Amino acid sequence: MPASARPSQQPSLLERRKTRAMLEIQDIALGLFESDGYRKVSVEQVAAAAGISASTIYRYFGTKEQLVVWDHVDAQALTLLTADTRVLTPAELLAEVAALAPAVIAALVDPGEEQRIVRRVRLMTSEPEVRTGELLQIHALERHVRALLAHRLGRDDNDLAIRYAAAQAAWGYLAAVDHWAATDFTEPLGAVLGRATGLMIEAVAAVLNAAE
Repeated sequence: MPASARPSQQPSLLERRKTRAMLEIQDIALGLFESDGYRKVSVEQVAAAAGISASTIYRYFGTKEQLVVWDHVDAQALTLLTADTRVLTPAELLAEVAALAPAVIAALVDPGEEQRIVRRVRLMTSEPEVRTGELLQIHALERHVRALLAHRLGRDDNDLAIRYAAAQAAWGYLAAVDHWAATDFTEPLGAVLGRATGLMIEAVAAVLNAAE
């Protein structure tokens, strides 16, 4: 990746402060949801516990479900992949994804972050409203990945292969997280995501190469 692309990968001080604030609010919300029950806790109660206004929570997260679903690492991963704007071949782009994947996974498998994800996933798999929010998030991720693939490969974002590859990547991520939850989080998240990334790259490569 060109050196000129690297500075844009670094979040600004304001962005870092916002992320820290959102993580603190999320921690407070998760604690309340776990102790009192997701449905019994209101956004106003979370705001009071965090010492902020409910409007601030809505401005940061949008909905109550996003207090659980929001993941700061997802945004970082997409930022890394969009920092370089060169048009690549499928093989070149997937090689770039493979090279970046360890850094993204490392951010997720930090002990504190992994425990946060366990707490979030338990709520996402047990609370229907949160699960709906998660599915909407995956739909949004699919759209972002589709736009990314189209841009980086120089193709139309309505190209069937682009759509199919984006769906594989986004919903494959959900499949990996669901597998991790179904096995009671016994395997390290890094190992699960590492295997899932390998499977995703193979599947996406097969689709994109077939369309060449």
